[in-house]
Amino acid sequence: MLGVDIWYPATIAHEPMATYELLPGIAFESAGARHEPAVAPGHFPLVLFSHGRTGMRFAYSLLSEALAARGAIVVSADHPGDALADWLLGTNVDDRTNEINRVGDAGFLLDSMLAGADHVTGLPDDLVAAIDAQRIAAVGHSYGAYTALAMVAGTRGIAADTRVGAVVGMQAYTRTMSDAALGRVHAPTLLVVAELDTSTPPASDADRPWALLPGAPVWRVDLAAAAHQASSDIGLYAELAHQIPDLPQIVVDYLELSARDVIGPGLRPWREGLLVHVEAIWAFLDVVLKIDPQRGADAVVRLADSDGVTMQRR
Repeated sequence: MLGVDIWYPATIAHEPMATYELLPGIAFESAGARHEPAVAPGHFPLVLFSHGRTGMRFAYSLLSEALAARGAIVVSADHPGDALADWLLGTNVDDRTNEINRVGDAGFLLDSMLAGADHVTGLPDDLVAAIDAQRIAAVGHSYGAYTALAMVAGTRGIAADTRVGAVVGMQAYTRTMSDAALGRVHAPTLLVVAELDTSTPPASDADRPWALLPGAPVWRVDLAAAAHQASSDIGLYAELAHQIPDLPQIVVDYLELSARDVIGPGLRPWREGLLVHVEAIWAFLDVVLKIDPQRGADAVVRLADSDGVTMQRR
């Protein structure tokens, strides 16, 4: 069983705002997403999202909401054995098991999203009908980027998933992927790289895949003055934490440690960095999934002119 959250384009609705429960009794309300409104008319690309180590399925809610607002269906599942609760409770798994499980989780999740009315998934019929099965992207942060890349490459006895038409890796963890595995990622790929990332430094986790990935095209966006958590909600959590009375010390320690990778002296404001992620991802999907190639090309020009952003394409 996988815990799943789904974001999607919706009709104007009066449903209550969505709520994200980080831990039992600790929750925050979305600024823009509603809880289970009707799906907007149309067909939308499917974004399969994978969280990083110690993450959660909704730990990138701001990014997911923004992609859904632009016209994507975004689905994200917890990875059992590598979610926040596992690390807090000591039930986390070893790296090899984690890597096998993650790719298995991603394939199972995609199977379920595409199963349609003939399969009992609990998904609303209007949501299933809105998925454009010809436009699928695997997106992930850190270990989640490994998941997306390995899903397309095939790994450890799991066959490559040819249904995925685009891959996005943010602050990607790639050091455990072999050169051969990277060479099997034939889907168009975007790497978003943080200059000051000490968890997945560019030299160890971005430069090699940038040189080896064979997809056409491959994009690389480097963000100056950004660190490892630049794509997650950690910046928001750090701002909200002081408003929660009696927050468990283990959670306080986790937030303080994680916040160093997104907030601090010399780092760009986290909202600004997150916006660059959204714009780069949507421009890439516009182009490679042929949603609106001209709009994507125009966005690339704007991004390339942005301060602290370096774009490379091949």
